[in-house]
Amino acid sequence: MTKPVFTLAFILSLLLAFCLHFYPLRGDLSFWRPLPVLLVAIYWLLREPHQLGLGFAWITGLLLDILASGIVGQRALAMLLCAYLLQLAGQRLQHFSVWHQMVLVTVLALIYQMVVILVYLLAGKEADTWMMFYPVLTTVPLWPLLVWMMSRMYQAD
Repeated sequence: MTKPVFTLAFILSLLLAFCLHFYPLRGDLSFWRPLPVLLVAIYWLLREPHQLGLGFAWITGLLLDILASGIVGQRALAMLLCAYLLQLAGQRLQHFSVWHQMVLVTVLALIYQMVVILVYLLAGKEADTWMMFYPVLTTVPLWPLLVWMMSRMYQAD
């Protein structure tokens, strides 16, 4: 029998990711803010591909848009595209090492940021596009730590 996905670990990880996303940073540090919600969503989409899918990604991104008071649908679209690409890759990604998964996380984080930037520009807003890619540089190195912590939390739950 498989473990249900909506466990304490699942709920706590998403709540913590949202709290980290909205934690106030000063000055230029805000440009370097990692993408914890994206990382946690990728983790759960890899861990539970049969129970979570495109709807989970869309709702997570939409909630992020609403809470951030940004362009509604911006992050939802980016998250949805990342989830779709994960589904295309299939279950074989679960068997990759953490270091090989980092390559995938890098590509997904870049795609996520490109969609966010593109929607931002299409909405007529000015953007310092190079600075908007800084979160990718801080997000990717967090993947091994996140996988280690989440697997411990999920096993204990």
